[in-house]
Amino acid sequence: MDNNLVIDFAEKIEDNIEDFKLDSLDTETNYTAAKIKVTRDPESNNPIVFYSQELSRNFKDQSDKFGKRHIIKAFTPSNMEAIADTTLERKFSDTILAFKNQIPDYSPLSDIHSEKMKLFLDEDSATFLSDIGINIDGLGEDFGGLQSVSANPFMEDIAYNASQLKSELAELRGKYMLVKIQMSESFEADIDPQRMNDSDFAECMALENVNEGLVQAYLAFKEKIKALESKLGIVSTEIFNETKSKIRLPKSLEGQNNALLQI
Repeated sequence: MDNNLVIDFAEKIEDNIEDFKLDSLDTETNYTAAKIKVTRDPESNNPIVFYSQELSRNFKDQSDKFGKRHIIKAFTPSNMEAIADTTLERKFSDTILAFKNQIPDYSPLSDIHSEKMKLFLDEDSATFLSDIGINIDGLGEDFGGLQSVSANPFMEDIAYNASQLKSELAELRGKYMLVKIQMSESFEADIDPQRMNDSDFAECMALENVNEGLVQAYLAFKEKIKALESKLGIVSTEIFNETKSKIRLPKSLEGQNNALLQI
């Protein structure tokens, strides 16, 4: 991707962004147009960095509910240098975490993906960021180096499988918790099963006289949950293996054993 960073006079930046967007629309390609702008607090005159991003994925899939999205973030002097991390590593995190359990679902059709990405700064903002130690050239290079994975039939099928498994798992865990709550109501010890981990709960249960039917239901749900978690782990590994070789790391992360990449 050529010329990922555009630095120009303030009055020309908006025109540059519009030209980039129109060119992407003409070629029917998804795009990310991001802008960093330094302004001043009118009362204190302290600098505030605004990062805005317009993400268009309308040519990825017409049914993509995230087809067009705007992100605006502000950074005050206390967290000014976080602008580099948020622009790059957070965007990268949103992409790579798609295979993990921390998010409720994985869908390649709503994953971050742009064939064209550009970062726009006016000259004064670029000078300010350079003065506080942010490598502007590296920022543009890293921004263009972030790429996600396009959807394909395999990814769509496995995403559906992951979604179904997570839905079933959530339902089972809810029923499992209800049984634990019912069991704890007969405990002599005053405990909160919703705050207690499974091993501690099992130790308490062993010391109590619990209804046999509830014990059997508890064990059955526990076994089903274990089986589903195993299936979901296999699916997550497949998703990760399919995506990890295709996602380009930003330059600042290349060669690092990044924690985000660990299953």
